[in-house]
Amino acid sequence: MSALGNLLDRLLTALLRRASPALGRGSPVLDLHGLGVKDALAATERFVRDAATDGHRDVRIIYGKGRGSPGGHGILREVVPRWLAKEGHRWVESASPDPDARGEDGAMRVRLRPGGDA
Repeated sequence: MSALGNLLDRLLTALLRRASPALGRGSPVLDLHGLGVKDALAATERFVRDAATDGHRDVRIIYGKGRGSPGGHGILREVVPRWLAKEGHRWVESASPDPDARGEDGAMRVRLRPGGDA
């Protein structure tokens, strides 16, 4: 049932994006599924730095819900938002959860600073 739920989440998200440009059409997306903490944070830093430098103002970072993690608790759900708020402040103006169609948190919507620097 979990695989079916994940498939439905993806389909609903795709439909919502097509219906509303504000939900990410044209905005860069980083998917951190399958990465360990160190690699995920390094990828996040490169992604937000490069996106800000390229003039993007809004990006989306997907870290997942942690269902495939030991104990069903995803560590990236904790460390990525914390990194965005602390170490990422140079590039990040604001970040907020981007819930899926069921209201579950597995991604962040990130607003980048103009010019890519604080």
